[in-house]
Parts: sequence; C-alpha cells; structure tokens
Amino acid sequence: MDVIEVSAPGKLVLFGEYAVLFGAPAAVVAVDRRAIVTLRPFAGNGWEVAAPGLVAQRARLEVEPDNTVRWHDAKLGRDAFSLIDTLLRGIGDSGSIDLVNLPPLAATLDTRAFFESAGGWESKLGLGSSAALTVAFVSALEVWAGSGPITEKQGGLQELVDLHRGVQGGAGSGIDVAASLLGGVIRYRLADDGSVAQASPLVLPEDLRTVFVWTGRAASTGDFLGRLRARREEEPQEVNPVLDELVTISSEGIGALTDGDAMGFLDAVDAFWEVLDQLGKLIEMPILSEEHRSLRRHAIDCGVRYKPSGAGGGDFGIGFSTGLDAAAEFMSRAQASGFHVLDLGIDRSGLVRSRA
Repeated sequence: MDVIEVSAPGKLVLFGEYAVLFGAPAAVVAVDRRAIVTLRPFAGNGWEVAAPGLVAQRARLEVEPDNTVRWHDAKLGRDAFSLIDTLLRGIGDSGSIDLVNLPPLAATLDTRAFFESAGGWESKLGLGSSAALTVAFVSALEVWAGSGPITEKQGGLQELVDLHRGVQGGAGSGIDVAASLLGGVIRYRLADDGSVAQASPLVLPEDLRTVFVWTGRAASTGDFLGRLRARREEEPQEVNPVLDELVTISSEGIGALTDGDAMGFLDAVDAFWEVLDQLGKLIEMPILSEEHRSLRRHAIDCGVRYKPSGAGGGDFGIGFSTGLDAAAEFMSRAQASGFHVLDLGIDRSGLVRSRA
C-alpha cells in the first residue's frame, strides 16, 4: 500500500451566520490554512493515530467486526482523539467505508496550521479545523479503501456534512465542510429538511476589500447554537421574528454579492450587525463581544463596515471596504489596539490528495 496524503483548507464565513440555519443563503471563503492527513502502512495490527504538536502520545485502535471502535487506551482515544473516534463510529454506522477490512494503517493528523503564535500569544484560530480535518480524514480513508475521491461521489458533500454534524452533536449548517471540500468562495444554502440545497462558486465584487482580524479569544460555536435553540423553544414569539429579519438581510446581502454590488453588500453588513445585536440580547449570549464592538468602532472611524465571522463571541471578525486606504487604516488601528490581523489568502483548491 502506498503512502497517501490528503489536505483540506479552513474557512471563514463572510455573511449569513445563524440565518443559514433557517434556509437563508450564506457566503463562505476557504482560507490557506490546511489540515493534512497522511496514511501509511502499519506493521502491527489495527491502526496507529498521531497528532503532532497537539498530542504527545500516539494512540492505537482496532475496529471490531461489528464496526465498533476499540482504543487500546480508551481515555487517550476518546479524549485526545475524540473527533476521530466520533467520525469512525459515524462511518461504521453508515457503512460508507468498510473499516473492518482496511489494511492496517498509521494516520498522522496535522492541524498545526490552525494555531498561531505571535508576540507571546498562542491560540487555536477559529478557522474550521474540525471540518477541514473531517474532509481530509474521510477522503484519505476512501482512497485507502480503494474508492474514488469523495469529490466524485454522488452526495459526497452531504455525506461529509452528516458526519461532521455527528462530531458537533447534530448541529451545524455544514457551510464549513463545503468550503473545505470545494475551496474558493462558496454560496451555500440548506433545504427545508436541513440537507444541502446549494453549494456553488461565488465571485466577489472586484472592488470589495476584506480585512481578517483575530480577536485573540476563542469562542464555542456549539455553546451559541445551543443557547439559540433553547431560547427559541422557550420564547419563539420573541426569537423567530428576529431570525426572520436576519434571513431577509442575509438574502439581500448575498444577492448583492451575486450581482457584484459591493455598496449594496456593505449596507447589508451594517443591517446584519444591528440584528445580530438584537439576537445576542435575546439569547443572552455575547455574539457581539467587547472585542467585536471595539473593532467596529475602529472600522466606522475608517469608513469600513465590520461584522463577526461565525457565531461571534470572539474568534474572527471581518472588515469590508471598497477602498484600499480605508482597509489599510482599519488594519493599522486594529493592530495598534492589540488585535491580530492575519494575512489569509483564498484557497481555491479545496480538497487535495496525492498518492506516492
């Protein structure tokens, strides 16, 4: 068996957070930070799994005849390699890959590109590492099993979204999975039943500039989505109208992007911020954290529009502008205030695999 290397990029949501869960179109960009999965033949029985830079020990596992996963060190496997544990159990339940009869393998899971060290700080960046690792790992197993790449499979994206939702406790739109699989800028939408209705390339307006800012504080998307779900069940008459407004603005903003209308999109960014503010107060979660509010004040001073990327509460924010000078001034002010502006490029390749 040859050595197989598969990689997939991370993502940043440009527009449509929260609203995408309720049928609105959203936009996401794949960024040039990659999760890399390498599979090699393994001399022993079962599998060996390593995560360099994150977990000091290698873990051993075996897949039982009934597709259950048995770790030699159960605590190490289910704690340090919980994502892989959940993915393998999901694959076993779905029968999409014959895990039992795979040749023994040693897997290296490298997500170090999703961590940043600068100026005395080190943190995991909110760039969708779990989605990127899911896409790369499942695809690598498909190749190891002798199947074609998942990009050529009918329903391949939906399969990955379902597996990643298993990792997230059943939540999530799958927009991050689409970015990791397809690359570039993606227009994404769910159907009424939660399945993927659309994942297609989107061309941004030529005069639209973006500035990606790391707030310096990570946030849990699952916590925010869980709180939204609970509040919606408790007070639907209060929460649903705000979500409806968010859906409307998301549709308008994505329509402006599709039409190449940068100014129309910038107006939608401002409107989106205001409704996110309402939503955060309703669910009593800091979607617009103090870091995001500070960054928006800088943005307004510079003639730049600003919003959080993703669930908010920390992680990344994005400044949008049609002028280079305004974007440069915002970048300078953000850095002077202790925030971290990352030079992230668009990754247009999506899933990439090689076989030595």
